[in-house]
Amino acid sequence: MKKSILTLLILFSFTVAHANDHLRKDTLYTELKNDIVILSSAKETNSLKSLPAAVSVFSPKNLEALQVHSLKDLSSFVPNYFVADYGSRMTAPVYIRGIGARSGAQTVSMYVDNIAYFNTTSFDIELFDIQRIEVLRGTQGTLYGRNAMGGILNVYTLSPLSYEGTMLRVGGGSYGQLSAHVSNYKRLNNDMGISVSGYYKQDNGFFKNLYTGNKVDDIKNGGGRAKFVWNITPRLLANYSLSLDFVDQGAFPYEDVDTREINYNSEGYYKRNLITNGLSLKYSGIGYEVNSTTGYQFLKDEMNMDQDYTPLSIFQINQRQNQNSWSQEITIKSNNQSKYQWSNGVYGFHDNLRTTPPVYMMEDGIQMILQSQMDALKIQFPNMPAITFTDSQIDLKGVYKSPTYGAAVFHQSTFNDLGVKGLSMTLGLRLDYEKTKLDYNASTKANFTVGNYPGSFLADTAIIGNVSDDFLELLPKALLKYQINPQSFIYASASRGYKTGGHNIQIFADLLQEALEAKMMSYIPGMGGRPNDGPSLEDRISFKPEYSWNYELGGQIDIIDNTLSTNFAAYYIDVQNVQITKFIRSGGGRMVANAGEATSKGFELGLKARPCDGFYLYANYGFSDARFKDYENGAGEDFSNNYIPFAPRSTFSVGGTITRNVKNSSLLDRVTLDSNFAGIGRIYWNEANDMSQGFYGTLDARVAFEKNILTLEFWGKNLLDRDYHTFLFESMNNFFGQRGKPMRWGASLKIKL
Repeated sequence: MKKSILTLLILFSFTVAHANDHLRKDTLYTELKNDIVILSSAKETNSLKSLPAAVSVFSPKNLEALQVHSLKDLSSFVPNYFVADYGSRMTAPVYIRGIGARSGAQTVSMYVDNIAYFNTTSFDIELFDIQRIEVLRGTQGTLYGRNAMGGILNVYTLSPLSYEGTMLRVGGGSYGQLSAHVSNYKRLNNDMGISVSGYYKQDNGFFKNLYTGNKVDDIKNGGGRAKFVWNITPRLLANYSLSLDFVDQGAFPYEDVDTREINYNSEGYYKRNLITNGLSLKYSGIGYEVNSTTGYQFLKDEMNMDQDYTPLSIFQINQRQNQNSWSQEITIKSNNQSKYQWSNGVYGFHDNLRTTPPVYMMEDGIQMILQSQMDALKIQFPNMPAITFTDSQIDLKGVYKSPTYGAAVFHQSTFNDLGVKGLSMTLGLRLDYEKTKLDYNASTKANFTVGNYPGSFLADTAIIGNVSDDFLELLPKALLKYQINPQSFIYASASRGYKTGGHNIQIFADLLQEALEAKMMSYIPGMGGRPNDGPSLEDRISFKPEYSWNYELGGQIDIIDNTLSTNFAAYYIDVQNVQITKFIRSGGGRMVANAGEATSKGFELGLKARPCDGFYLYANYGFSDARFKDYENGAGEDFSNNYIPFAPRSTFSVGGTITRNVKNSSLLDRVTLDSNFAGIGRIYWNEANDMSQGFYGTLDARVAFEKNILTLEFWGKNLLDRDYHTFLFESMNNFFGQRGKPMRWGASLKIKL
């Protein structure tokens, strides 16, 4: 271990000669609900305490009060932030300011301890032992690059050098909820610390499948994290972390909207194993610092879904992913208080994803889709011999390898006190390169009879090849900021972002069906060899990058010193080549396609009040008007001026905390009551805007009783038992939806040593 660390430190040898025992700590402190949060950044040149951007920061106490255990739980508590529950932990589509994606590349990137998470399949993880969460809204392309059009999620975990102790928590609740969490953070000496933590959660599910009589969405989830932190010298800090996560989940409780029943015959489940490694090195020189972050992530998962969501045997998919991702970022930035702040960085990554998503067309599907097409041809061409399929199942198989790699270089400069004290300007530019490739090997076969010909025939077909694309983008940023006082500022900014293009996989189910039909027709005289005047295969499987310009005005004002403050932002986003998710023709999968131009405009407002000790109130509101500006779907339908689907038009939250210290009591030291109401505005579920979910809100509450090392907590979620849909879609002329979780409650006991 020691030799490996020393090898990596060669990158920093040019700085070691300047070592000095007097070190200025590059940390900033902000008070959030009476607890201290340490802020730091490896590449930002502006003060994080007054960052000129729309940013929400959550401390451990905030997360505990809001009962946040995953990124989905933050919906509405951040203005214009929404993560829908689509029925499993496989998907965590993040929407910020009306910009997002159901599948494919995301418009919001996620980092845990500065390590990039490449696949949205890994986004929905358990949040435990968190030091803080930052949600940056608006394009962050200059410092973060690809797939940061909507914003950035930064998650930071506790360090054993800044936090010590042992904690044990056990809990339970309705619907068979059980949970356990244990952690130990320990300093080995003044310069070394180590931590080990783990958790386990399960529940019995909330919704029943009438076909099987069993709950469809039960879950078992566990994991852990180990961290080693070492101040090698007074100026050089090393941090290594290893995290594990597994999920075994019943999934996709999609009900028929008309009958309100879940009733399908193929099992739905999702299983995931996730391993993340990270090594960060930080050297603090005189007036500058150097940061290196090396990340590796391994993901292996399996998803099984009934794709017709009915008791009929039409489609079933079993998708398996195996992914290895490496990333490396090195930054050098100023860390003094001069009028000029600067930051430079280089970044590289390699992502290797292997997907096997066989689609099984079963007996009813063969009759409804393939056989009905042959029967229609027989009617159109009476002299054609009848074709009859003899298989009970046709497998549309494939192996898809998606290697992607990229590199970037970026710079950002901040000029302070430009003629007027408090006036600053920041300019930044990033050059981002990416190469994405798809190697595909898809095949299928079917047995059939032809008229009165004796015996049966075999039609087999394969689609084998590869396709690749290169993207080279410049991502500039410019902003002006005026610092009114240490707690108040205003800013104006403009920045460019982009979401990478790529290639669809599930569309190969359609391509294989078409190739199979063509192969079968070749057996019939006069019916084969029809010309194909449609788009090329490469055009059909590829989608282009999405681009945006983000214009923003905002600020933060301390209205009454340490008592009442507000933050606000107004924005306009212009988007080109909008990427949308839609079903493929057969209904056996989904694909990403470009949908012309769009705009998103809106505003955000937040209020925080601390009228007295032990009393905290907050309110947040976000409004987003995200519409297609110019979009025709290629089938004669014009969706221009329609709302972009899956993103709510507004978000709203209000809540507070009351803390009462109990004096002269042998039973209690403190009582804390947290309550919050979160609302989601209307969501349209398709480009036509003829399916939607109206406004809904959920009420959560928590009360905690503390005595010495013990905390007894009682909690409830969706206490008004609000009935709503978190997801709605149309498949094969039927409408299906994912209902929100009902009212649930529970209790936990925490011991902190």
